[in-house]
Amino acid sequence: MKKLAGMKNFSSLENKKLKDLKTVQGGSYNVQSNVSVGEGCIEYDTYTGPGGKYIGILVVCDPT
Repeated sequence: MKKLAGMKNFSSLENKKLKDLKTVQGGSYNVQSNVSVGEGCIEYDTYTGPGGKYIGILVVCDPT
């Protein structure tokens, strides 16, 4: 495997730019709703994680 020489320094430099690590949000947890939002569309309730805080609604529509 090829060693990536500059990656360690790059990572340290990027980490220094993050002032408040609490603002970094990872993935979310989506639960499909049974509400009809239109043909080809699905509505999801979005949470911070399983059993986590409610974030909002996400609607995904098929472009075809």
